[in-house]
Amino acid sequence: MILTLFLLLNSYFFPQAQNQDHYKTIKKIENIEIREYNESINISYFDSGSTSYFRYLADYIFGGNEKQQEISMTSPVTMRRHGEQEMIFRLPNNFLSEPAPKPNNKKIKIFKLESNIKAAIRYSGYTNSRIEKKKTKELIKALEKNNIKHNNDFEVDVYNSPYQFINRRNEITVTINTGF
Repeated sequence: MILTLFLLLNSYFFPQAQNQDHYKTIKKIENIEIREYNESINISYFDSGSTSYFRYLADYIFGGNEKQQEISMTSPVTMRRHGEQEMIFRLPNNFLSEPAPKPNNKKIKIFKLESNIKAAIRYSGYTNSRIEKKKTKELIKALEKNNIKHNNDFEVDVYNSPYQFINRRNEITVTINTGF
């Protein structure tokens, strides 16, 4: 009873992010998928002195921008595990044809990701560095076994609110060379 009430309140106060069709599966190999990702407009935040990535990006989509425009939250949220290790929110597809509002926070950048091919391995539960390392190794092993070259640009995709306790979805992805 208490759990049911909590889940109902959770879904009211923390609605599920909009899940766009942002890729199509090209091929399945063992426990990985080869996918073609659509181009997208994204926002990211990086500050080596901060751990509040999500808060700053959420502020932007809740109106912390020049137009004070609220923007739908999309799923997944991506954490880069290469380069500056930034957090990324994919903006809704309408921003492919109309400009996204300028952020109030100068550390938030808006950028376009071109269509690309990635390999992905899915897992459930809450993610952490230990699980991410394990799943990255599994993904590398499957790619090596199938002679698929990758760009070593691993990312973690998290599809669910931290308040969703069951049926959680996470993935490790990496860009691959298209000659697989």
